Amino acid sequence: MNIKKILTFTLACSILAATPIMAAPLDGNPGGAETIQYADLDPKLTEAAEKAIKQYANGKAFKLEEAFKDDYYEGKTQKESWIVQSKDRNVVVSLDAVSGKVLTVSLTYTIPEVTGDYANYMKAAQAAAKQLYPKTELAFTKAHYFKSNKAELQETMMTFVAEDGQFIAIDTNTLKPARYTLKFKAADVDRKIVAEAEKAVKSMGVQVQPFTVIERKKPYETGADEWVLTRKVEVKGDFPKKRAVIQEDNRAFVVDAIAIVEGRTGKLISVTIERASDNQKLKKLTEKEGIILAKPVAKQLFGVDLSSYTLKVDKDWGDYVFTSKGKESIIVKFDSYGNLVRMERKK
Repeated sequence: MNIKKILTFTLACSILAATPIMAAPLDGNPGGAETIQYADLDPKLTEAAEKAIKQYANGKAFKLEEAFKDDYYEGKTQKESWIVQSKDRNVVVSLDAVSGKVLTVSLTYTIPEVTGDYANYMKAAQAAAKQLYPKTELAFTKAHYFKSNKAELQETMMTFVAEDGQFIAIDTNTLKPARYTLKFKAADVDRKIVAEAEKAVKSMGVQVQPFTVIERKKPYETGADEWVLTRKVEVKGDFPKKRAVIQEDNRAFVVDAIAIVEGRTGKLISVTIERASDNQKLKKLTEKEGIILAKPVAKQLFGVDLSSYTLKVDKDWGDYVFTSKGKESIIVKFDSYGNLVRMERKK
């Protein structure tokens, strides 16, 4: 998955979301496809779905009730699948519409239902949580078993989720944490991590203020241990124009800044800021103007001189991509008003 499509500031809300990515069709009925009763599905498909559930249910009884068609890709080839599920979506199975091959299985459990081998996965998650965040005890309230047989995604995960959305996903083959999101208090985070994030925001020309959300993540997209430090500001009254608004617990927020710091080295990965656009006119920068704005900031953030880099501007996304043989790429983003709003290093 292309990281620039995920981390652009307009999708900042997804960075903040603490919901684990299951990589399964868990988002309802996409595109409003017609739903049919499970009993009306081809017996070949129902037999395959029920066999898969029995294999991975760990003794729990799941009831399939409805089905609808969806698309998926195998390489560049678009194919058709059937999604069969319960109405509460505690069980979701996707199958190739032609062959009947089971593509994914997703099963949801309460913690008392996590028994047998699955209890070993929970022990692994608890041990990982203690190692990653020894100052708190994570109380899991739900568990999700997920298996993918897709050619481009062969994996089996058991994800344990806390009431507040924190989670740890365990690779059932290695018993190692494959993905996680953990929430931290600023006082419990290494000051070097926070200082690196503050330096990044300041280098973008924004006043440094306390981060309101600090999370330690191992996201699906990168698979690397990262610190995500975010400043959210509550909105009261009319929503600001041209800004993404996040709704949480009947409150509204906008994001001022996000800094992502590498967990292993403590070095900055990216920084994204929101600049006020009121009374600004639209402006399309020339490449020369973009370089002039980007060079000093790249030097401050990553210690690189972009003079020796080759520039290519992405026509679709407008990103300035600076590359140099044997070095990490530097990706720069400007908003529609010619303001520098994002800078990222990427291998």
